[in-house]
Amino acid sequence: MGVLDLINVIKLRKLIVLWTALVGLAVGAMLAILLPTEYVSTAKVQVDSIQRNSLTGLVEPRVRVAEYLGQQAAVASSRSVALQVYDQLVEEGFVAPSDFDERWRDETGGELVAGNDPRLWAADELLEDLTVEANDISSTIELSFRAEDPSQAARVTNAFASAYMSAVLDQKKRRFARKAEDFSGETQALARGVADAQGDLAAFRETSGILPMGENRMESAEIELAALTERLATARADEAEAKSLSAQAVATPRAELINFPVPHDAIAARLAQERLGLAVAALNRIAERFGPKYPDYVEAAKEKATLEENILEAMRDRADYAASRVAALEKEAAALKASVASMQTTRETYDLLEEKVRASQETYNLVTTRSLEESLQSRVDSIDLFLLSRATPPSDPATPPFWLVVLIGGFAGLALGAAVAVFVELYEGRIRHVDAVRRSFRTGLVCEIDAWRPKRAKKATRLGFAA
Repeated sequence: MGVLDLINVIKLRKLIVLWTALVGLAVGAMLAILLPTEYVSTAKVQVDSIQRNSLTGLVEPRVRVAEYLGQQAAVASSRSVALQVYDQLVEEGFVAPSDFDERWRDETGGELVAGNDPRLWAADELLEDLTVEANDISSTIELSFRAEDPSQAARVTNAFASAYMSAVLDQKKRRFARKAEDFSGETQALARGVADAQGDLAAFRETSGILPMGENRMESAEIELAALTERLATARADEAEAKSLSAQAVATPRAELINFPVPHDAIAARLAQERLGLAVAALNRIAERFGPKYPDYVEAAKEKATLEENILEAMRDRADYAASRVAALEKEAAALKASVASMQTTRETYDLLEEKVRASQETYNLVTTRSLEESLQSRVDSIDLFLLSRATPPSDPATPPFWLVVLIGGFAGLALGAAVAVFVELYEGRIRHVDAVRRSFRTGLVCEIDAWRPKRAKKATRLGFAA
């Protein structure tokens, strides 16, 4: 059905449309008369989007502002806040409990059972007329209350805003008090930890028999060990050289020992070598003058052999002394190294215990300071809420005016009448035009008969004849 068809149907069924429009106007007028005039008063609360880190206690921007505002809106529209508002209004005399008693008995039966308290029911009735909207862009919460009296609407809205801020403050105090209590228990545990660490340090001092060591003592021991290590290396080199010379002296023929390179520190060997030179000269002189069988020659030969043996013995003694010196230095170096290692272990253990005591003390001081802060926060009446605008009695009602309700009723009746007219037209199925005939019978049009119109009677002339 097109628009022209709809217009034709409305023309033909104009009585239906007219009567439904009149009924709509009448119903709208009755609703406008019976509908109570209500006023809406609004208060706006600013919610700070700054939060405190629960671990470090530092202030930081809140990440999920929308979720936080949703939680705050739930707090503002909670029953506990409504109970505070109801008690405040009753205390100030603006609301009487008797105003709700009759309605409470009619709706609940008036039986005092669990969950059917008149006070709770009255608080729920107040919540039904309360609207809470959160705006995460401006970080605000709007509280609106609907009532027939504009002053009462503003009064209840301000009471809800005040009760909401008081509930947030009480929640904050309870939270900080609980944190302070938790920190107090942790402080006691940390105090015991500090005492245990100090006891371990004192016991270690007593068992090891040391006082706190400074860096100089460790440096002195390490310098001494380095010097001893250098001396040991030098002694090992001297030992190798002494053993090499001793082996060369043993391998050298006896007749050539007089020219053997004796080191300067081998004094006995050098003296024996000098005496050997004198003995060889005397032996040669006796052999040239008296011959090898001469008694002095035999004595000189024995002295020469003795001096050669003394040279060899002096070289062996020098090698043995170098070896004993190396062994003594190795023993001393091992003892000093063990002492330095023991001192390092003791120092590390002592430093570890001192660090444990220091860390325990610092942690205890931090937790004690945080506990004091939380305790002070639980006693401070400061919250992150600010009342931007208080509710004032509105001058204009929230319900639509009389003429608008009547006009809406008339438009609704007109639309309903048009719908009824279309339904009746479709139900009766009258033929209104030629196209409908073609579509219904699926055939061509044979002829078209005009609508019958009654002819007018001819007027008689003065002579009585028809014109």
